Amino acid sequence: MRFLLAVVLVTASLAPTTVAATASVSVVVKAATQTPKAGAPWPVTIRVLSDGPPPLARLTMRILLGGIPVGKVDNGKVWTFRGSWHEPKGQEITWPAAARGQKFVFQAKVTVRGRTYTKNVPVTVR
Repeated sequence: MRFLLAVVLVTASLAPTTVAATASVSVVVKAATQTPKAGAPWPVTIRVLSDGPPPLARLTMRILLGGIPVGKVDNGKVWTFRGSWHEPKGQEITWPAAARGQKFVFQAKVTVRGRTYTKNVPVTVR
């Protein structure tokens, strides 16, 4: 009887860990617009959705032109967050005037629990 009780206690203590490890995760990128104005702040929000508690996530962002990386947002800084992330107030992404009329891709790479999710947002600067 003691052996059965010990097995039940061990199984019960492992259950939350197993559920958290297999919880589904999705990443959503929301930009204020896909046609940002050059020189104006362009707010972006990145959310990690999970059916469990918000997992720890790492984020890097870059800009692509014709599929080729042409810039790193925040000089390639790796941000760590839980739940959602956005640029600090007053430090939003600002597209340069030389980007007007160009078609770029804003790319967010989010790593959660060892898996990397890549989200692309097409952008045409006006």
